[in-house]
Amino acid sequence: MYSEILRYMGHAGAPGAQLEMLISSCLEKLGAVCDPRHVIRQFPCTVAGDFVTIETLKIKSRGLAARLSNCIQVYLFAATLGADVDRLIAQRSITDSAEALCTQACAAAQIEDYCNNIEQELLRDISRNGLYLRARFSPGYGDFDIACQTDVLNILQAHKLIGVTETKTHMLAPLKSVTAVIGVSAEETFCAQESASEPARLGSPPDKCKICDKTDCSFRLTEVSP
Repeated sequence: MYSEILRYMGHAGAPGAQLEMLISSCLEKLGAVCDPRHVIRQFPCTVAGDFVTIETLKIKSRGLAARLSNCIQVYLFAATLGADVDRLIAQRSITDSAEALCTQACAAAQIEDYCNNIEQELLRDISRNGLYLRARFSPGYGDFDIACQTDVLNILQAHKLIGVTETKTHMLAPLKSVTAVIGVSAEETFCAQESASEPARLGSPPDKCKICDKTDCSFRLTEVSP
């Protein structure tokens, strides 16, 4: 997670002692207020052309359809670090901009780490049945319309169960929250992407940068070729 924090901060190379101390301090303060929670439900899915049908939800997205090709089921997933993390970042934005930036980066890395751990739990469960997991894919990525946040949150009852809502522009609240679709396949195939990445394996979460179409993202892993 440490390297992820540096990446979110836009820091290249090894951190100095002062930055290491700042990160340690921010992680400690973040840990005191962080309340990670998630909700997840499994559904059958069908893929026809650019359309994906999950429960009563019909989504037009070439990217999502490609990632769910040959999948027999999906998980709808939502996770959050809680509202107190937003309040901590807001407070630091007033008192110390450097600490606010670092806290933002620590929280972003922490929600990713939390989601990866949940995926590992899913992998352990489904691998017993000879199934494979695809990388999670969230509304707002590629042509997966961010407006689909509304349906995902409603189906999961995320507001009631973990306190996650959305704004009028479909941004999640609390800010350090995630919604995603995770495919389940009986076939150990590569994700349908020209820069094909392997399906998730136990102990090795999928690298989302390798399956993302956005090659000009500032957070893109440097070792991933466009």
